[in-house]
Amino acid sequence: MTAETKPHFRSEYHYRQQYYTSFLHGPIDPHAAEVMKMMGNKAYKAIVVFPEAVPWEPLQRPQQLLKEFARRGYLCFFCDPTGEPFQLREAEPNLFVVSGEAYLLPALRSQSVIVLCTWLMQMAWADLLPHKVLWYDVLDCLEFFSLYDENMLEKHRQTTVQADIVTYSAKSLQRYVTERPDAYYLPNAARIEDFEMPLGFTPGDMAPFVAADSPVIGYFGAVEEWFDDELVLELARRKPEWQFIIIGKTGIPKDKLDAPNVRLLGMKPYHQLVHYGKWFHAAIIPFRVNETTNGVSPVKFFEYAALGLPVVSTPLLELTAYRTDILRLAEGADEFEAALESVLAPEFAAIAAREGVRFAAGHQWSERTDQAECLLEERLGAWKAYANYDPAGKAAVMTVTFLDYEGEKFYNGGAERYLTDLHRLMEQQGIPLTIYQYGHDAWLRRVRGIDVVSLSRGGQHAKQYTIPTVKTYSRLFQEQTVERSGLTVYSAFFNAWPYETSGSGIGIIHGVSWDNPDCGYTDGTVFWETNRRFIEGARLCGTLVSVDTNSANWLQTVDYALGHAIKVIPNYVDTDEFTPRADYDKPGGRIVILYPRRLYHARGLYLVLEVIDQILLKYPNVDFHFVGQGLDDDLRQVDFKIKRWPGRIKRYSLKLDDMPQAYRQADISLIPTLYSEGTSLSCLEAMASGNAVIATRVGGLTDLVVDGYNGLLIEPNAHALRQAIGRLLDDPAKLVSFKQKATEVAEVFTKKRWNRQWTDIIASHWRSRADLSASPGRSRLIEIWLTKFPAERSAGQVIVSYLAGGDLVYVRVKDGKAYRSYSFGRLQWLDWDDPQHDEPDELIVERGIDREFGRPVRTLAIEQGEWSMEAGS
Repeated sequence: MTAETKPHFRSEYHYRQQYYTSFLHGPIDPHAAEVMKMMGNKAYKAIVVFPEAVPWEPLQRPQQLLKEFARRGYLCFFCDPTGEPFQLREAEPNLFVVSGEAYLLPALRSQSVIVLCTWLMQMAWADLLPHKVLWYDVLDCLEFFSLYDENMLEKHRQTTVQADIVTYSAKSLQRYVTERPDAYYLPNAARIEDFEMPLGFTPGDMAPFVAADSPVIGYFGAVEEWFDDELVLELARRKPEWQFIIIGKTGIPKDKLDAPNVRLLGMKPYHQLVHYGKWFHAAIIPFRVNETTNGVSPVKFFEYAALGLPVVSTPLLELTAYRTDILRLAEGADEFEAALESVLAPEFAAIAAREGVRFAAGHQWSERTDQAECLLEERLGAWKAYANYDPAGKAAVMTVTFLDYEGEKFYNGGAERYLTDLHRLMEQQGIPLTIYQYGHDAWLRRVRGIDVVSLSRGGQHAKQYTIPTVKTYSRLFQEQTVERSGLTVYSAFFNAWPYETSGSGIGIIHGVSWDNPDCGYTDGTVFWETNRRFIEGARLCGTLVSVDTNSANWLQTVDYALGHAIKVIPNYVDTDEFTPRADYDKPGGRIVILYPRRLYHARGLYLVLEVIDQILLKYPNVDFHFVGQGLDDDLRQVDFKIKRWPGRIKRYSLKLDDMPQAYRQADISLIPTLYSEGTSLSCLEAMASGNAVIATRVGGLTDLVVDGYNGLLIEPNAHALRQAIGRLLDDPAKLVSFKQKATEVAEVFTKKRWNRQWTDIIASHWRSRADLSASPGRSRLIEIWLTKFPAERSAGQVIVSYLAGGDLVYVRVKDGKAYRSYSFGRLQWLDWDDPQHDEPDELIVERGIDREFGRPVRTLAIEQGEWSMEAGS
């Protein structure tokens, strides 16, 4: 290959990343879904990935580290650059060898993954994981690698600075990581269990040399340009009675090792090496000594020691520290021959067997993994690797908002109450429900027992509700739940579009929510393109549940069969909880008109504000209550009216459990919806509480209010609203009659009936996913209150232990908003003043915090960099 055609690091990096990126768009690929399904059936501490660099065999440093992590409960992926079609093979429990690393990206992009990087081209893959924990392990001189150039060197500098932990395998490699004073020397090692002497087996190609009863000098490893073939040939010429056994892939011309007593046996699987090595009398490391090999820590040296073999090596810099009775360093053929003769002495075999195994026992991969785990615990940015959220065995609900995009404000509207009640129903059946929503950043909050997960990964924002935004969040939901959740619910149904492919999702139609002021179609093409998300979203759902007949009828005009397949389950009210006050049907006293909804345009807020002055002026015995939340601009409009009518207009919000009291003190409830309405929960709650209802004839409200019987249905304009309010205020008897009839009609829409219908749906869908593991239940919520950011390693030990146990951990730091970027999954960094949506199961408070918690706490003492927790108080 000429200099002009030789690929450069930058061009190869971009070529690979462009290829990888193509796997992160569109529907989930079936091979990626296979990975996700496997993950759903595994319990693991964290995820470790080694991207493509070297083949699985022969086993080297990365493979050994992954094997150790897998034995500790980590889910490990070794990406094998075979070029073969996709394959996922479990080499040993929790350790998978993958052909086709691109298929891992959809399964791992939304996770926090420990990426072990030893070759900088691996970063083309790793850079697509926004929440990775990067472990940069320098194990060779940079100049040794293919594609080495200035761009690779620059990528090395970036990676060195950005990595969460940096290690190097040979002391001479420290020169590459001087920008990281915390870089850690992590030499190679062996696993002595793999080299315990087996009995009674001799490989067939080894048998002739064993039978010859002559000294066997062994080598296993790569035979490449660094292998001193001239030295080995000279030794073979001098000692024809010795047999030189070379095991490994030969990358140099074989005739360079052409001698009667030099045998090239080729590559052998790692687990067979012990069967060959047990017949060696001595082992060699005949490397040429140069700047490249002086940066090498030969794994084979530690494995030779585990076999109890004496070792003779050229004087590699890294091995000088290990010069002992079992390791002789020799330069040139004369010294090498003499060293081999000395270690082949009969009395030396017992010394090598004893001392070699003792040495290897002090240099094991398990010890190196201990050190790596300690490094991860010391790095605050690495804790998130233990915080991945597990959807397995849970119901996954996708919605746009349950909380606001920052995870702070709970809207407390009808759709939110619907999902809260669905959670309670599933909870009774032992099924945890998780809500996934649009959000900014990777936050997770527990709200009234429900885990609410922001879908954002890598900084996606939902500020503009556009088709690209919809596709992005749809894809992220699939990545986080496919083949793992017990059942999938779309609230609303159109969130299934465009990437739901299972055909088993449940779509909830909360009413025709696309009848907004922008509707004004003049041709069919525009109509179709505008509404295709709703139509195609409905078709993607396996089951459709509509809260009203209006929605089902609308869809039937587009797809007759689809309309007939919809199951109408009207909204509901708990008639045991929402009850009238004792004198609700007695005329007299002050009249309270209630607006019990989110305060914004679609719900008719501005119709009420337009008529409120005229009503209050004409009827001095009337008060208005606005109960709900809204955006600041809308709230200011209400507050302006409050200032104008002090004492007669109130605005407040209540928790869901406290809403009945707002209805009981009211006489008339206004449901003046302009668009986007189903069978309003607020309307049903008002009726059950003995309120006369004035509602517009929008959406599913016509399923609830029979005009002139249990309330008034009006046109959606201020004039009609003002007339309807005046009609009831001027006719107390009619007002009382509507109140009484409202309670009767509410009995048709009981929550018990709704529970029964949804129970049947849940059971049928859950049974169809019986192959998934049983539901794990809800994890504990742990809150830790601190005065400052924790820098102690023991803090990592405590927090990681909670995360590894499956807990959700809030770390609340005083003035801690700057630390939110560290939040991911079940590890959330919060400020003391951030909203608290649920009570923790365990509360840990730093000693000296002067704050009243009103419940037992565990005290945390921080002394000389160590955390210690005292009993609850």
